[in-house]
Order: sequence, then C-alpha cells, then structure tokens
Amino acid sequence: MRGYGKVSSVSRVSLAEQVYQNLVDSIASGDLPAGTELKEQHLAKQMNVSATPVREALRRLASDGLVETVPYHGAVVRTLNQKEIQEAYACREALERLAVREAVHRLNERDIDYLYQLIEEFDAAKGVLEVSEASQKFDEYIYHLSGNETLCKLLGMLKGVISRDRKYSSSSVERQKEIVKEHREIVDALNQREAERAQDAVSEHIRNGRKYIENK
Repeated sequence: MRGYGKVSSVSRVSLAEQVYQNLVDSIASGDLPAGTELKEQHLAKQMNVSATPVREALRRLASDGLVETVPYHGAVVRTLNQKEIQEAYACREALERLAVREAVHRLNERDIDYLYQLIEEFDAAKGVLEVSEASQKFDEYIYHLSGNETLCKLLGMLKGVISRDRKYSSSSVERQKEIVKEHREIVDALNQREAERAQDAVSEHIRNGRKYIENK
C-alpha cells in the first residue's frame, strides 16, 4: 500500500471535518500533488478513521474543485487548468473593479472600519481554511457594498474557481502577508473615495493572485 507523505492521523472529533481539513492542507501545500489518486481505504487506514468520513471529505473536495473523479482511477487531485484560470481571473478582475467603483459612493465610516477589521482578522488567521474564510469575508463584504445584485450573482458563478484558488494561496504565509498589503491598499483608496485608485488596487491584487496560482 502506498503512503501519502505528510497526511497525518486525526482524532475522533468531527471526523469528516477533520479529514477534509487535513486533505485541504495537504493538497494546497503540495504534499498531495496534482494527479495523486486518493483511495478511500488507504486514506482511511492512514488517518485511522472509517471510510465514511473520507468519502464525505472527497465529495467536498470535488465540490471545491480540488479533486476530480477520473474513470478507472476514482478521486484524483485535480490539475489546474491554465485556460480556466486566465478566463476566470479576467472575469473576476472586471467584476471586482465594477464592485469597488459602485461601492465607493455607497459606503460609510462604519463600513471602512469594518473592512479594516476584516484585514486584521485575515492577518491573524492561521491554517488554510481559516485564512481562506477570512479572505472570502473581505471579498464578499465589498461585493455587498456595491449594492449590485446582478454583479453579486455573476461573481457567484466564479465562486468555485475563486474558492479553490483561495485555498491554494492560503497555504503560503508569504502570500498571506502580500494580500494583507493589497487589501489595505484597496480600503485606503475606498476610504479616500478614490474610485480609480481602488480599481487599480483591485487589479493589482487579482493579477498577483493569478500569478501565484499559475506558478503552482
């Protein structure tokens, strides 16, 4: 039986969630590289759990876009598609530039304070899932501030790709520190009600994120 490197055993509390977190960390960090076959029974034995929580975790990973089902191979760590990344990030950049342009005329001082608070929470976050969730909260609050429901729905269509890539970038402490600076530049511009500067900061943030993912 083949081993899975740094994938560790888990305790018997919230097994499905712990298995999921363990596998997310291992995939995002590269310990389980693209193309790795994830066999339920092998993972269950290595993690000291039954096959059921592993099966549930693999379903969630497939929903996240981190794993895909390949005929005759089962669950496999998904290879990132460069064309998909380029298309998704081009759409995301255009939509998020629109989001900050519309938000800048709607937000108030409490919104600015809350955005700075979200940056602090993101900076303090630890682990792939916690960092990813903190990043998502920041992004979604800006979407909310735009007041544009159609825009939010369109961004929702990209949620799978964005969520998957957040998990990859959340595995890097260096990238997390860069994102803190990028988020702060966006909010500084919003605070000064400088729409064009905020849009440029969003573009810089998204392009840096795309470069990081493309180099994975």
